[in-house]
Amino acid sequence: MRSETSRHFALAVTVGLAYLIVGVLSRTLAQAATQTMPVWLAAGVIFGALTLAARERWPAILAASIVASGIWGMAAHQLGLGQALVFAAIEVGSAAAGALLAARVGRDAESLRAVIYLICGALLTAIIGATLAAEFWAWQRPDSVYDFEWQAWAFSTAVGCLLVAPVLTTFRGFQVKRSGGMPMAQFGAGAATFAVFVIAAWIVFGPDATQRFGSMAATLTYIPMPFLVLTAILWGSRGSALAALIGALLILTLTAAGDGPFTVIDAYEGEAVIEVQAYIAMWIILVLLAGGLAASRRQALAAAQAWRLRYERTLQATGVASVEFDAVTGAATWGEAAAAVLGADIFNIGNIADWHARIDQAQRASSQAGWQAVSQGQRAASTDSYSVRLGGRSIVVQARLAAIRGPDQAVEQVAALVRLVQGDDSEAQHG
Repeated sequence: MRSETSRHFALAVTVGLAYLIVGVLSRTLAQAATQTMPVWLAAGVIFGALTLAARERWPAILAASIVASGIWGMAAHQLGLGQALVFAAIEVGSAAAGALLAARVGRDAESLRAVIYLICGALLTAIIGATLAAEFWAWQRPDSVYDFEWQAWAFSTAVGCLLVAPVLTTFRGFQVKRSGGMPMAQFGAGAATFAVFVIAAWIVFGPDATQRFGSMAATLTYIPMPFLVLTAILWGSRGSALAALIGALLILTLTAAGDGPFTVIDAYEGEAVIEVQAYIAMWIILVLLAGGLAASRRQALAAAQAWRLRYERTLQATGVASVEFDAVTGAATWGEAAAAVLGADIFNIGNIADWHARIDQAQRASSQAGWQAVSQGQRAASTDSYSVRLGGRSIVVQARLAAIRGPDQAVEQVAALVRLVQGDDSEAQHG
């Protein structure tokens, strides 16, 4: 019991300190005329920690977050204790609401479904927090502008959650492996596309970009985006989360320094940084979706390969070979276990006509009739036993054919299981 309490306390301290540290780092990136911080990555610390943690650890995280948010409200915004607690309740409460949605998917962070829930949770956090915070600042600072405060809170919180939370969730339990990871060719291709992204982002958002490109500068902001999406596809969930974080910080830093197309006209100090975060949020969503889609595809391929391996091993252990015939062309696709059961010569049989040609002539008509009935949809299945010559010897097999129908109920393929009955020239029985 004591050790569990100690773990909860350590988690609470970690989250609270991380919030304050990331808050200080966020404040160094940009300043604005709004009460709300124009860049606020600390929101992602609370949102990510809640999304990641088991529900029994939420009280410790929520308590630490409220304390840390209250301290920040008093130190950074000169709020009194009561006002700081209201500020903390808005910050933590909105993050908890979004995390409840994001955590519904479970603990599988590397899937497209998990990414979609995380995005929706982050946007919910931003909208709830911005609506309440704009009212709070209108109450506390009557000279504040509601629209500006809402935009600053919504965009900075959304970007903070979308940048920080994926890094926390995808790197949960990460361990450096000497083997079994990403192939070097794939890693190198992702590194190349990310390097192109960095170069393109520096050119478009860098110093004197508006002077060089004039009115086209805003249009050119779309150029870096495809390269980051390609990086996400190549690197998967973890790589895309890191790439998005680094890329966003680069663009934010350049914009805060007064560079890039978003700094042409500012209605108030810091507006460019707030506006560029709306742009960043859109391509972060694309990057996360691309990374989640790539990860889901890899998971599906791995699962399919695992099931195929189990299937082939089972067939080989029971002395059964599998084959699929195209119902129209008769082209054959043999399973990997076919050679172990019937011999290597089986792969020389490329279609159903070749197979029938190997069958004993006296038994061939019966086999062909069964094929015609199944491939034309007259029968669902057919089973025959006959002698077939493979590898210079005659063996007796039992073959069961079954029709596979498409959406229009027409037979598209014929699946067959071929079982070795005996390996001599004895007379076969028909079934």
